[in-house]
Amino acid sequence: MSVGTPSLIEFLSRHTGIAPSYIRPRIDTHHTLPFDHVPTDLIERLLVQETSFFRHAGQWSMLRSMLREDPGLSAAALRVWSCGCATGEEAWSLAFLLASEGRTSSRVIGTDISPSAICAAARGHYTRLEAMGSFREIPDFARPAFPHSSGEAWDAPQMLRNMTRFCVHNVLDPMLSSELGGSADLVFCRNMLIYFTEDAVRKALANIARAMRPGSILVLGASETMRETGLFEPVETASAVFWRRTAAPVAPADTAAAKP
Repeated sequence: MSVGTPSLIEFLSRHTGIAPSYIRPRIDTHHTLPFDHVPTDLIERLLVQETSFFRHAGQWSMLRSMLREDPGLSAAALRVWSCGCATGEEAWSLAFLLASEGRTSSRVIGTDISPSAICAAARGHYTRLEAMGSFREIPDFARPAFPHSSGEAWDAPQMLRNMTRFCVHNVLDPMLSSELGGSADLVFCRNMLIYFTEDAVRKALANIARAMRPGSILVLGASETMRETGLFEPVETASAVFWRRTAAPVAPADTAAAKP
């Protein structure tokens, strides 16, 4: 079957959540594959692995304040999920922030559908490139710990490695509480759902909500909007909007991707 045929595009969309309009121009139409087996490298070709440490600085500034002031984030040991973590900078940023606030007993799990990205994340080695790369938006409180000249490298220190782990996971599948060690207190899912179909967005949000406890916090991308699911309510801050998990029950997994 041709890789470019609509049926395979739809298959890829169902598997990844990514909209067919985004998939179509990014796949090779000159090869054939059996429909029941899609190589990982084909899915990798569809993914946008754009990330950096402390990306969208305003959100990190407000999260730092919330860690000090919000009762929902007051526990000494938080369970944190970086969903769609790409090559890991976001997850390591979360671990660094928690450690800087004395929360070294917290646990951060970074997940992504891409095995190669997860391998890079777990490696925890990054090099600063001139005017680009992973170190573009380092906040003042973290600058002493991160590279500031081209060519300098950063390796995740052992303290952060003790707090952080990574695994391959598709957000369209439920996240097991055993993976998180319990219900999540804080979830980052930024700039991933913008590529999804509407049904996939709702299914992903339901899976995320299912993994969170009431009162916990979800952080979306700075320009992303929340769907009306009843599962989250806004928490408005000076420079960012976060989302608090309500006590509303989540629909069973097989009906979670309801039509809008």
